[in-house]
Amino acid sequence: MPFTSTETSPASRRAYSVLVLLLAGVAGAVNAISFFALGTHTSHMTGNLANVGEYLANGRWAMASTAGQLVLSFLLGAITATVLIDVSRRRRRGRHATALLVEALTLAAVGLWSSKHPAASEPTVLWGMAYAMGLQNALVTRVSGAVVRTTHITGVITDIGIQLVNMMTWVRDGARGHGLGGLLWMIRKLPTAEQFWRTRLHLGLAMAFLAGCTGGPLLYFHFGPAAMALPCTVLALLVVLDVSPAGAYAPLTPGV
Repeated sequence: MPFTSTETSPASRRAYSVLVLLLAGVAGAVNAISFFALGTHTSHMTGNLANVGEYLANGRWAMASTAGQLVLSFLLGAITATVLIDVSRRRRRGRHATALLVEALTLAAVGLWSSKHPAASEPTVLWGMAYAMGLQNALVTRVSGAVVRTTHITGVITDIGIQLVNMMTWVRDGARGHGLGGLLWMIRKLPTAEQFWRTRLHLGLAMAFLAGCTGGPLLYFHFGPAAMALPCTVLALLVVLDVSPAGAYAPLTPGV
């Protein structure tokens, strides 16, 4: 069941928004850093899976294997997150802390490995980044009831377009038969509507991802692999918030 305003409290909604927006920023930073450092995106698998087919068609078996390993790493991350969430789903708070901590430790290990082994780090770093992004994507998918993803923006942009039309339809249907006064009343009421909240959330996700894509490379250009400290810090903050009393909110979806 997807997340709706009738299922959760305002505190849960705020906690949910903070979680997904910060994770979108983390994904944007990791994705951009991996591209500038190694020439490959690791936060979404569409291009990597396409690369597998293209390399196979060209007979470039080694390149196909490398792209396939990224997809497999992402898959393993998703499996890990799902297992960790299932194990902790009965907890009142801290249900997501273990998965977030594993992601933070993975990215920290990636940064340290890159610093210590710059000449031979590429496969290990890419595997680690893809694993962390698969873990994060599965975490947010479970928390949101598959309403949002944070590691890729294609679906988010699609949802924004759909929700903009839904908002206009909601206003039109509510104002029908009431003239200009009814139209103005529906527009004033719009900020309280579920359609408006969803649109605002998805716009925020796109902006958070863009901010990460901007901030991550800027830090990488100045500090090299140490730039991975930014996403790790954000994830550590989310762990603290999740285990704190503020993290004791009702599940956003049944069974999560």
